[in-house]
Amino acid sequence: MKKLVLEVKEDLDFLLLGFVAQFKASKLAFFLNQIHPLSLERVEDLQLPDFNPKADISFSRFIFTDEENHLDYILVANKEHGNCFFNELKQFDFLLTVRGGIDFFDTSTFTRKCMLFQGVDLVAPIKNEKIKSKLSWIV
Repeated sequence: MKKLVLEVKEDLDFLLLGFVAQFKASKLAFFLNQIHPLSLERVEDLQLPDFNPKADISFSRFIFTDEENHLDYILVANKEHGNCFFNELKQFDFLLTVRGGIDFFDTSTFTRKCMLFQGVDLVAPIKNEKIKSKLSWIV
């Protein structure tokens, strides 16, 4: 009897933007909400598993689903409480994932608008291949 094998490909069709900013995640979410049509809302923090029960390794997270444009936005703090979520991307304070109809998402206009906010020093697109660990946590 011939064996059947199910192959599942990872869905890596998303945009990832890194932010260098001088404030907390809630303030960045507030500024991003000034860009129409974003309406990021705080959800439960990302908790990383740890074998030490006293360790609280968590990172702020904000989510918005734009049903009209078929886009999902996830903002995650990359640095909090002295911890770094993605060691490969430790130069960035925050990460914004954009999923869905990204063919219609104008990255250059979005980053230009984000750079207008005082306190945002850098907004840069990140190639998906650069992320090696914790990929499933943010998509």
